[in-house]
Amino acid sequence: MLTALGVEAAAVAADAKLPYTTLFAHGPTRVRQFIDRTIGPVRHWDAERGTDLLATLHRFVDCNASPVRTARLMGVHSNTVLQRLDRITQLLGDTWRDSESFFRISAAVRLHTLSETLRGSSHPLRRP
Repeated sequence: MLTALGVEAAAVAADAKLPYTTLFAHGPTRVRQFIDRTIGPVRHWDAERGTDLLATLHRFVDCNASPVRTARLMGVHSNTVLQRLDRITQLLGDTWRDSESFFRISAAVRLHTLSETLRGSSHPLRRP
């Protein structure tokens, strides 16, 4: 799985990443495809505009889809988080918070973050 994420020189505990290895065991290139198909529009938006919606999305996932908890964690006003979530809805579609979609988005966000962290990105998830 690490190779599929583009990580050559890192190690992680296999048990900690077991759900992901189970999902992608049969096709290492499928990990990148999955990430791109699932959260690609958010990543592209950030890259083109210098924003960081992906960090908000990640924190939102970590906070069990609570905008108030997300705002608190990020140290921003809850309206800021709501505005960012509105933009994410425009990018990912109206159903991105439905249970199946949200599960996929959660997995993609975590895999992307793991990839960036293990590759040594200095800011895999910037703050506010």
